[in-house]
Amino acid sequence: MRAAFFRDLHGRRLHGFALLLTLGDRSRAARLAADAMADGTAHIDELRHPERAAAWLRARVVRATRGMGRGGPRQGDRLQALSAIDADAGLLAGLTALGLVERAALIASSVERLDRRDVATIVGKDGSALDTLLSRSRLRYARRFATAAPEGVPAGPVTERVREVAAKAMA
Repeated sequence: MRAAFFRDLHGRRLHGFALLLTLGDRSRAARLAADAMADGTAHIDELRHPERAAAWLRARVVRATRGMGRGGPRQGDRLQALSAIDADAGLLAGLTALGLVERAALIASSVERLDRRDVATIVGKDGSALDTLLSRSRLRYARRFATAAPEGVPAGPVTERVREVAAKAMA
């Protein structure tokens, strides 16, 4: 019962995080999210801070992503996968400009709006190192997004949120 609640609580958002992190690679995102959920469910009684479970799960996804090679689906397939969570080509281009840890930090802080402690857990940095990482991520994203965002195409809520953050970073 408790494991089912845990999966219901975290499953969809964790998959969305993994989908953005893998730049729309459906199969890789599904595998990463499923592995992290299985690990989390197996250790549910050992979590010292259940309110930090979202960060713990995402940190697990980031660590597992480091061991995977690049490659994956074609651009069109990535865009189709990301469109399911209201992301577009501009968002994909901006995220592609970032390294894995930068991308994880940007997604966790700006898209998911997780607490700063959670972002620190996910990327393994805190204090001024986290501030620097977030600033650099926002700026690199904004520069790439500004040149790749399609004109006149309505954006979904995820893309719109990241556009707001990018505009603030560029200001």
